[in-house]
Amino acid sequence: MICHTTINGRTLTFSLAHPIDISIPVSEHDPVNAFHLPRASFAPFRMGSFVGSIEEGGPVRCDVVTLAPHGNGTHTECVGHIGGRGFSLITALRQQLWTARLITVEIGTDGAISLDTLKGAWHEWGEDALAIRTLPNTQDKRSRQWSGNNPPFVSPDAMRLIVERGVQHLLVDLPSVDPEEDGGALAAHHIFWQFPEAPRTSATISEMIYVPDTVADGVYLLDLNAAAFDGDAAPSRPMLYAEASV
Repeated sequence: MICHTTINGRTLTFSLAHPIDISIPVSEHDPVNAFHLPRASFAPFRMGSFVGSIEEGGPVRCDVVTLAPHGNGTHTECVGHIGGRGFSLITALRQQLWTARLITVEIGTDGAISLDTLKGAWHEWGEDALAIRTLPNTQDKRSRQWSGNNPPFVSPDAMRLIVERGVQHLLVDLPSVDPEEDGGALAAHHIFWQFPEAPRTSATISEMIYVPDTVADGVYLLDLNAAAFDGDAAPSRPMLYAEASV
């Protein structure tokens, strides 16, 4: 299947035949974790003689899943993350397909993606979404224990540029766009969502993605597929589709 779209007067063609999965699944097995949140658990439902486990002799698998989206894998969040229950991801994310630009940046010695670093890697823009891959880009990002290790973050100045350039959907391979410990300031989150002055209620941030080194920087079609959770955040499975030669 082929998809055509126009960005800034340029017609782009994408093949939907070979999706690139940039998500980290919610899993009990060697799971990624952040912010000291409990790991996800999958426990068979039990009632009377019924057990929702094939391995324990039940007729079906029926798990009761407990998870914390912000710490258990790739997740997409809306302004409700800092604005409270008046905002929900299912109302914020009404569309799945967007144009996206993938860039790769170095983390500064202060642990931040700086404004200068972002400008140096981001020469063209105009897409709906921006996906940021950070270096070093090792496979252990898929199972890293970020808690208590001061993960990298996005500097406030860099986030202002992201907003100025019209990005509606930001994707990062970090557990948060803000420092792990900042006294609750969450400066980058507030800048991105322009909260509380003029909330960008349709904008989203997706965190803890993983983009393999084999995926080149450039423009992609993004399928931003998040679970239908009526909350501030939900597990998600963003997929990229590369431009096609026709």
